[in-house]
Amino acid sequence: MVQRPHSTHKPLPPPVRQRSRRLEKKLRIGAFQEVGFPVSIRLNPALSSKACDEFWDAFLGELIGPCGLAYGGREEGFVMRFGSGSATEADRAAVNDWLQARPGVERAAVGPLEDAWYAPAPARGRKT
Repeated sequence: MVQRPHSTHKPLPPPVRQRSRRLEKKLRIGAFQEVGFPVSIRLNPALSSKACDEFWDAFLGELIGPCGLAYGGREEGFVMRFGSGSATEADRAAVNDWLQARPGVERAAVGPLEDAWYAPAPARGRKT
């Protein structure tokens, strides 16, 4: 499974309690939660630096930008909706299909949809 790079740690979600809709929107929780998905790409090591640059230009220019998405990272990155909103299963499928069809991609893995702003909440009730 694809996981978010270790260098980008997400904070834990705020504690569960009743909040106003304005605050939920500001915190991006509840009905305003935004989701994205991790992507792991391994390019063929035999590619020239020019071919690698062309791949990234095409990835951002042909897929990410026109689909209204944003990408952060390089070989290990995260895709989410540009601006507010969430990525969808259709976005995941589009990214996966584009990467699988691309020559020069040795391995590509697209992870599941996950909260773009917070780490999963720890299990409640168990103390360690």
